[in-house]
This record gives sequence, C-alpha cells and structure tokens, in this order.
Amino acid sequence: MSWKREDTIAAIATPAGIGGVGIIRVSGKDALRIVAPLFRPAGRLGLEQARSHRMLYGWIERDGAPLDEVLAVHMQAPHSYTREEVVELHCHGGTAVLRMALEMICRAGARLAEPGEFTLRAFLNGRIDLTRVEAVADLVRARSETAVRVSAAQLQGRLYEAIQALKEAIAHVAALVDAGIDFPEEDVVFARRGEILHRLATARESLAGLVRTAEKGRLLREGLGVAIVGKPNVGKSSLLNALLREDRAIVTDVPGTTRDTLEETAEIGGLMLRLVDTAGIRETRDVVEREGIQRTRRAIAGAELVLLMLDGSEPLGAEDRALLAEVPRERTLVVANMRDRMPSAEPGWAGDVGDLPRVTVSALTGAGLPEMEDWIRRWALQEERPAIGEALITNLRQKRAAEQALAAVAAAIAGVNEGVGDELLAIDLGRALDALGDIVGETTADDLLNRIFAEFCIGK
Repeated sequence: MSWKREDTIAAIATPAGIGGVGIIRVSGKDALRIVAPLFRPAGRLGLEQARSHRMLYGWIERDGAPLDEVLAVHMQAPHSYTREEVVELHCHGGTAVLRMALEMICRAGARLAEPGEFTLRAFLNGRIDLTRVEAVADLVRARSETAVRVSAAQLQGRLYEAIQALKEAIAHVAALVDAGIDFPEEDVVFARRGEILHRLATARESLAGLVRTAEKGRLLREGLGVAIVGKPNVGKSSLLNALLREDRAIVTDVPGTTRDTLEETAEIGGLMLRLVDTAGIRETRDVVEREGIQRTRRAIAGAELVLLMLDGSEPLGAEDRALLAEVPRERTLVVANMRDRMPSAEPGWAGDVGDLPRVTVSALTGAGLPEMEDWIRRWALQEERPAIGEALITNLRQKRAAEQALAAVAAAIAGVNEGVGDELLAIDLGRALDALGDIVGETTADDLLNRIFAEFCIGK
C-alpha cells in the first residue's frame, strides 16, 4: 500500500451499482481547492465560504455544463474522519455519473484512494487505534444485530480502554524495576516486592479474562458453524427453511433430493448461524449422491455444532445408528423431528442416544424451534444473552498478542518469586508492553498493517 500521506485521495464511498445516493469522498490538504471549483452552489455561499460541516445544495459542473444535482460538505481538519481536510459530494447513485464526477476530481489533482486508505489515514493521524480500525471492518461486514452492536462497542474503544489500563499497570511495575536498575543500592524491587506481585497478578487475571473472550468475540463476529445431518428425507431441508424463515432448500418426499451441501446464514437471539444443509447419508450407487455424502462427512468434521436429525415418530434404523456412532458427541445436539406425529412427548428411542442433549421439534409446524434456538445460543455463548458492551478480543491477531502478553507477565511473576535480576524482569515486562502495543497498533509492523488495510473496501 502506498503511504504517501501528502497526497489528496478520492474514491466512491458507497457500494457499486444503482442507488438513490452515491457519495464521493475526497481527503487531503488540497481537497477543498480541488472540489470547490467543480461545485456551483445554489445559494450565495460556496464551499470555501461556508461553515465547516454545513451541507450545501448545488450542482457539479463539467465543462461549464451541469453534470448532477448534489449536496456538498466540507469538513475542516482535524474535525473529520481522517483528521484531514475532507470534502464529500452526495450525488445521485448512478454508476456513470459517479464515475464521471470522480474522473473530474482526479483530473483536478486528486488520486484514487487505495483499499482502506481513508481509515489508514485516520489511524496514522491518531484518530483511532488498531482495535477500532478492525471494529470498522467488522461493522461493515456485520451480518447480525449482535455483531453490529459488538462492533460498535469496540469502535467506541472498549478493548482499547482495557488494553490501556493493562499497559499503565505493567508500566508502573516496569518503572519500579527500572529504578532498581538505576539505583541498585536501594534494592527497589525487593523492598516493593508485594506491590509488584499484586499488580502483576491483577494484570495476569485481567489478561487471562481477555483471552477467554476471544471465542465469544469470534462467534459474535463470524457466527457459529452448524451442520444439519441425518438420513435422507428426515426433514433436514425443512429445518433449514424453518430457521431461515423462508424456503431456500428444496423439500420433497424423494430420498436423495439434496445431493450437495447448501450453505446459508440465519440469526437467532442475536447470534449468527452459518448453516450447512447436507446430503443424507445412506448406501447408494449414484456417483453424484456419493460425492454429496463425502461432502457431508467433511461438513461434520468442520462444524462447530452438529444437529443430528432423527425421526421422532419411528424407531431408529441402521442409517440412524451409523450416524449416532459417527457424529462428535461433544458438539452434537440430537433433534427429534416429526413432533407433530409422535404418539408421546418423547421419542421411543430416547434411551438409545445416551447422554447426548436432545430437543423435540416439528420442522413442518415450527413447534419446539424456539427451545432449540435458545439451547444453541446458550451452548455457544455459555450465557443467556451476550454482554454487548464488554471489551472483547474479536480476531486471531488480537488473541495471539494477548497470549504473548499473558505469557510475559507470567514469566515476570515467576522471576520475582525466584529472585531473578532486575534486567531479566525488565525484559519480560518489555515483552508484555510490546505485545499490548501490538493490539492497539503502537508497535505493529508495517507489513501487518498493509495486510489489515488491504482487506478494506475502496472508499472506507
């Protein structure tokens, strides 16, 4: 990624295609100089004279002729997303008009922004830290209400604040250790050993708690991978449709209708599920169906939760028992379908599934689905409702850095207890501070920053 911060950059900031409004964003020291001559205001004030952040109505002109009726706004530095001079044009959302307006702006002196470059400038200019950069990306990609709310909380700085508090606590200990190095005759570390151990133990507990949030943060951000498996014609596709609240999978009475995995997403109780409707597992000579069955087995291996569907109105067959032996018991929920046809509240084979958790539903009528959804949410998050506003580690990069900081703090505690030299303690504390700095972007290498921002869309 080009890091020429002196350039003025421009991009279409709204999704490609036809829409009601399309926004062109321009950022850099020459943003106002470039855009102002292209905009003809309807009133007396132009962009140069108008108050910052005041929306103006007028026209974009090309070669002296009107190109589009627009709203224009100038955001004076440092009070903008990038902390630079920013001008936005809110045009009609047509592909051609946006392209023509952007070409005019680039001919006037701007260059096309690279993916994520507006957010990169906000980061480099100190407006947001790296956890909030990643929260921006998460917010753009969020596919559930809870994911939106979690990303918004991280964008407000929940994780950043937690990291800063940890850094301050560890930095205080590091200052005491440094004092012992600078003034060895005072034996500072030995004299304040109790305070140092207390502060480090508190930091270790907080870091361990943060690391434990990583799985919850990942689930809330990415969703839970769920494979729906069972013999042919047991109701897997009907269950998928019921969870989606729409007909996405073909449902027939013909065994083997689903010959490949079908992937969809659904939201239950704020948690996104990545659902895989699989082909029924049975003996078959059909080459296509056999390939679908192999994909089913791969889906079972890769799923975080397996919903094993069994017919609650009939005895278990050989195919059912084979599946019971094949599914991973620690991450399988037995779903007894056909509740509307069952002669009693429990299926006759209930004792055959052992200690596997079980719910009874009717994929046809929807009976029992709320209870099943509630079980899935509580199983995944280990709680009734996710705590939206807490500090959460939401990706592998953050988790690895937090684990490195935790290991360094643990090493420092062991060093104090063993009476190691102050210089060795200082090394462990420095490692902890560097790892925490990685999380917020204070000590992050440029190549990692390039990878992070390269995943952004152009215009953000």
